[in-house]
Amino acid sequence: MRKVERFIIAVPICFTLLVVWFSWSAFQAAPQVAEENLRGAGLSIAAAIEQLAAVNPDFQSLTRYRTVDIAYFSLVDQQKVIRFHTNSALIGTVSEEAIPSIDSKSGIYEGRKKLGTGEKIYLLQTTIHGAGDDYLLTLGLHTYRADRVVRRAQAGVTVVVFLTISLWLVTLGVMYLLRRDEKHQHELARQEEMARLGELGAVMAHEIRNPLAGIKGFAQLIETAETTDQARLYADRIVTQSLRMESLVSDLLSFVREDRGERQLADFAALVEDCVTMIRSEADSAKVTVVYSSQTPLKLMIASDRIIQLLLNLLKNGLQAMPDGGALRVELEKVKSDAIMRVCDSGIGIPPEDISHIFEPFWTSKARGTGLGLALCRKVALEHAGSLTVESTVGVGTTFTLQLPLEN
Repeated sequence: MRKVERFIIAVPICFTLLVVWFSWSAFQAAPQVAEENLRGAGLSIAAAIEQLAAVNPDFQSLTRYRTVDIAYFSLVDQQKVIRFHTNSALIGTVSEEAIPSIDSKSGIYEGRKKLGTGEKIYLLQTTIHGAGDDYLLTLGLHTYRADRVVRRAQAGVTVVVFLTISLWLVTLGVMYLLRRDEKHQHELARQEEMARLGELGAVMAHEIRNPLAGIKGFAQLIETAETTDQARLYADRIVTQSLRMESLVSDLLSFVREDRGERQLADFAALVEDCVTMIRSEADSAKVTVVYSSQTPLKLMIASDRIIQLLLNLLKNGLQAMPDGGALRVELEKVKSDAIMRVCDSGIGIPPEDISHIFEPFWTSKARGTGLGLALCRKVALEHAGSLTVESTVGVGTTFTLQLPLEN
């Protein structure tokens, strides 16, 4: 979960850094772009005015020259007399504007000026050549079109800030939901663990109480035994009940144990053959014929002790399914990149309604037993990235199929 959270946090962080850099760059460049647009428009209009002034000494053609960008413009001669002004009332009067310090390199002066109406305009002043004389051109331009670039940049920053905040709110919401789900899962796991511990306690109390009662009873009988042989018989019964308790505790420890052992490369076929050899004596006593043919080595990366425990449980389970004798067939083969083992018995079979329960811990159809054997088998198979399945027909027999991945 922590990796998922780090990834979820990394996405908005990267997005935020990217859009902040992009938006800030665009916002910083917007005023300069606006000024360049105004300057370009001003120089173009100044060039047009100069051409009109050169071909028309009385400046009559300038009275018809208008664009949406022009606030006003005027021509002042070297005696500071206004020779032309868009406000015709000012023509012929003396200009009260100070002569600007025109840049010697560019030949222009530019700046901002506030009109009586309160509007701030862009002001450009430069010298133009008219009919036989030079004039100071003062050109005032409206800035609302050029300033649109700045307004768009500001709006873009606002949108980006809104989107970034929205993204972080969504991210925080997702983080909250993930944390809540994780907490919920932990709580469910804890409740399941508590329920399982309660079930375990009940099973353990039931299973241990019976042999304890037997041990207690036989111990009391030893005190009243009249002969040594009788006392020895009672002692043997105590040992039997003690072994039963030991087997129960061993099964329980094996089931709850986590597989943290070191995996080693082992020959699965050799392990199967060894386990078959170990149960042959018990099979002979139960009048069960064991059929197994050795296979070529099948290399697996496994915890050998856990796999041996799994194999013995399956084989002994097959023997117990044939109380009146029968045949136990063990098949081993390689299918693609997997080792497949089948344990087939000719026993009583499993009723269909019990099939879905046989791998559940503590579930058993036997009069005696903890119901941990097959649950442990499936757990070991899953620990090794494998699987354990079952097929059964009542009165015909049962087949357990174990699949484990081979080492490449």
